[in-house]
Amino acid sequence: MAPRSWLWKPAVLRALLKICISRPQRLWRRYVIAVIFVAAMLGTVHAVSLKSVRMLETHAELVSIAGDQRMLSQRILFYMNRYAETGSQSGKDGLAASASAFEKMHRELSARTDLPAEVRTYYSETGEMPLDSLTQRFAAMAIYFPQSGGTERENIREQLNFWAKTELLDRLDGMVALLEGRLAQQLLRLKRIQNAAFVSAVIVLAIEALLIFLPAQISVNRSIRRLERRKNQLQAAFRRMQARNQELYQAHKSLNYAATHDVLTGLANRRALNSYMTRLPQNSAEGDVGICLLKIDLDYFKSVNDMLGHAAGDDVLVRVARLLRKHGKPDDFIARIGGDEFVMVITSRAAPRFVETLADNIVRSVSEPLVIKGKPCRIGASIGYTFASSSTATQDQLLLEADLALYRAKRGGRGIVCRYSEEMRTDIETRNILFEEIRRGFDEGQFRPYIQPQVCTGTGRLLGGEILVRWAHPERGVIPPALFMAAADEAGLLNQIDMLMLQEGLDLLERVRAGGVALPRISFNASPATLRDVHLPDRMMQAVKERYLSPSDVTLEVLESTVVESGEDVAVSIVNRIADSGFNVFLDDFGTGYASISTLSHLRLSGLKLDRSLISPVPENRAESIIGALVGLTEKLGMIIVAEGVESSAQLDVVRDLGCQIMQGFLIAEPMPEDAFVAWYRDRETQAEEARLA
Repeated sequence: MAPRSWLWKPAVLRALLKICISRPQRLWRRYVIAVIFVAAMLGTVHAVSLKSVRMLETHAELVSIAGDQRMLSQRILFYMNRYAETGSQSGKDGLAASASAFEKMHRELSARTDLPAEVRTYYSETGEMPLDSLTQRFAAMAIYFPQSGGTERENIREQLNFWAKTELLDRLDGMVALLEGRLAQQLLRLKRIQNAAFVSAVIVLAIEALLIFLPAQISVNRSIRRLERRKNQLQAAFRRMQARNQELYQAHKSLNYAATHDVLTGLANRRALNSYMTRLPQNSAEGDVGICLLKIDLDYFKSVNDMLGHAAGDDVLVRVARLLRKHGKPDDFIARIGGDEFVMVITSRAAPRFVETLADNIVRSVSEPLVIKGKPCRIGASIGYTFASSSTATQDQLLLEADLALYRAKRGGRGIVCRYSEEMRTDIETRNILFEEIRRGFDEGQFRPYIQPQVCTGTGRLLGGEILVRWAHPERGVIPPALFMAAADEAGLLNQIDMLMLQEGLDLLERVRAGGVALPRISFNASPATLRDVHLPDRMMQAVKERYLSPSDVTLEVLESTVVESGEDVAVSIVNRIADSGFNVFLDDFGTGYASISTLSHLRLSGLKLDRSLISPVPENRAESIIGALVGLTEKLGMIIVAEGVESSAQLDVVRDLGCQIMQGFLIAEPMPEDAFVAWYRDRETQAEEARLA
């Protein structure tokens, strides 16, 4: 029997292989059977899975509703207690809205027809007071609460507090636990279905592999091997040649792209711009081809790099490049030629009005607020542009003219669009001369600190002094800041002048104190350029410590316009760091037209300085009412208020009666150099002593 068994099994196996291999055309029957079996299995699994998923969704939705009811019950409790304690309309409205939402959710839940039996039993029958009745009573009492009064209101409040904190929460938690148990059961069932489907799929795949794919593969492989042996050598040679050609092409493409494009933004670079400008047509049969070149420079971009890092700055540049592509036409040439400088060349016959509108749209789009690394920030754009014809214009000429126009836009306040005109050349040359004088004056120590006293409105006692810069010009005499500060800002010296005044002011404070002048503190002003310096708090602290002074001896006066122009996120952060270091921070020129009240909410201020435009109309009822309101506001905020620009005894009487603690103005003294200030102080001390003796 053993030999017969040994012979029989290989014979059967050889017969099966012969049928499968020699007659592969009959394999379609097996495919049909396999498709029918797979379709039946998939349909069954799909139907059962859908049913389980629908039940899971129902239970999940019920869990969400129960959670929402818990949240609403706590919100009702919050608004009820708030209304009971304060009687505020917002508490009443919040209570009514929350109770209505709670009651509506209860009605919807009660009316559902797809509630599981055990959930419906728990909701309407379980316990001494089923959850259904408890929810109805809770909602009804919450809605009725604002209409009740006296003892009844207090009883309702106690009952609702008790239910919301114990009974209702416990019952809702029980419902959530019941639903979660049902969810777990459904999930287990769904996993079992998935496991069964997986096992069935594995079995089907094994059957198909043995009875369909394996025989078919054996039949086909015989023919494939013969063909593959003939083509392998040709394919290998072809692949080697193709790979080599692709490497050469990619290398050429990469080198060409890197040479003519900015890697970060994908825009053309300066080299590509030069090549493009040289290829512009020199003339046309119909006349010269109009060319417009726009130069775009980003405002406050440095502050983004300083505060958020260079990666954030790269994100901003990519965003700006995307905006320029969006606003430009397909035939416009756009390039990035510097860190935050872009150029757009328009060769179509665009009217000046069209270009002006395009530039305004670009400025508006770039100035929209954006969020980088989860922090809000804002940049801006200034644009200078020029028109020329291709027959006369050169690349250098167009870039120079656009640059001059951009310079005028920057000087005009940034965020504006300016067109080139011939008058700009003369104006730029004149301002360059002024810039050179300012730089020379700074190097030669011509900028001097002047001090204007600040005194107590009630006693006249000296409380401080504001350090103000004056330019002691060797030919034109003492020049006030209004005549040179804007030019100093454009020359990039404003931050250095501010730091010089801080150092000189602290030296002045040391000297006058050593000479017997009881000067409690000095104050100095910070420009937008200074407030963009992230190291300003450290510089101030170092300057104070070097002189063994205290941060409380120094007050930083910040204009509202300075905060806005510096980029609120940057300037506010630096100002608050200075306040946290112990320095006093005053908001200067308060009431000059910016969003003053909103500024108070996010700056840590020690006080306000009322602008002289609020003081000059005094005595006048409307002005006095405004000052009185501001004094009341600062008292509630715990801040000091300084009346600046007091020039008459009548104004002094009014600001003192209204509650301004400190005053400053020509009635007390004009800004003066150190020796004049010391003499002024001695005279006041002498007069005060004589008054006491008399």
